[in-house]
Amino acid sequence: MTTHRAIVDELSRAGAADEAVVLATVVRVTGSSYGGVGARMLIRVDGSTVGLVSGGCLESDLAEHARRVHESDRAEVVRYDTRDDEDAPWGLGLGCNGLIDVLLEPLQPARAKYFAEFLSRALEADRASVLATVIRVAPSKANTSFVDTEEILRGDSETPGASPSVGAHALFTGNRIEKSGEWGSGNTLARATADSDDALAAGRRGLVREYGPVEVAFEVVAPAVRLVICGSGPDVIPIARFGSELGWDVTVVDHRPVDDSHSARFPGARVVECAEASHLGDAVTLTPGTAGVVMSHHISRDTDYVGALLETGAAYIGVLGPRARTERMLADLSARKGTPVTLGGPLFAPVGIDIGGEGPDAIALAIVAEIAAVISGRSAGHLRDKTGPLHGRTNLENHRSETSEA
Repeated sequence: MTTHRAIVDELSRAGAADEAVVLATVVRVTGSSYGGVGARMLIRVDGSTVGLVSGGCLESDLAEHARRVHESDRAEVVRYDTRDDEDAPWGLGLGCNGLIDVLLEPLQPARAKYFAEFLSRALEADRASVLATVIRVAPSKANTSFVDTEEILRGDSETPGASPSVGAHALFTGNRIEKSGEWGSGNTLARATADSDDALAAGRRGLVREYGPVEVAFEVVAPAVRLVICGSGPDVIPIARFGSELGWDVTVVDHRPVDDSHSARFPGARVVECAEASHLGDAVTLTPGTAGVVMSHHISRDTDYVGALLETGAAYIGVLGPRARTERMLADLSARKGTPVTLGGPLFAPVGIDIGGEGPDAIALAIVAEIAAVISGRSAGHLRDKTGPLHGRTNLENHRSETSEA
């Protein structure tokens, strides 16, 4: 996610600066990998980069390939296959025992700007999206448009006889499809549309399908975590900073009027005023995917914040403070509602995972780690003890799947 947000920002900057760039995207992984399908790196003409597609072992080699792609203005896929330790041709000595395909796309300024908007819409959606990319066929002139799902399935959206081009994209979010690039007669896009649910089921592992001579890679793009921090004390600063650095959509809520000092204290975060904590939903958009942290250090106000977050069905609600304090708050909420409100489900108190450490930064790390684990549907245990794939489905991906099946 961090890479996605950084890539969006840099693509936007390149578009505004009239600068061409090359975008590298991991489109297929067999075996082990560092970042998984969808990991991205942007390569500028001067060779400098933003983002990572591996732990640093492929980036220099990809930058060299990017020079050729920039000069030819033709997208291509570069393959690194170390499953049999046969990586000697590159002299990289990876030893990772995996196959990685990386798509290199030359993006002129206008296309860089468009793709930034394209990816940003996926990050801002209220559910996971599926991004389909053509990775094997001859390139052709790109175009962009919005189309309706039924129109795609009828095959009415393309000029008959045209061929898809490498680097053509289609973003599936719910029943809406946005496409970019040349998809040809529409047959390939129709088949990709039909396979989008399978791609969603594959999750972060990705999926590649062949449709005759055309190969399409799918990835799931989870929306950015929406973190709402109720409180604006000094201990909020590292939580907001960590969230912003992870590419999350961070909002800090203050019961006092907002002024210029808030922007200086919480760079990368949005700061809003909410004079009445019980009306939190009027000040901030709250969704079932929201993660809320309640830490205003005022028990009555915090009680109202928790009540407002519970009403929205937020994915995560963390409450700072000792358990006894939270139990007093929940007893108050229970009396108001006439039904028991207890710890469990999305409600975590005391907030944070047990990592030890003291001070605001350590507490913030424990809180942010817990949010990441809950949103991803993970136990926050040791990877050493994990037996399944590292890059599995997140809770947000599961939510999208359940919504589409309903």
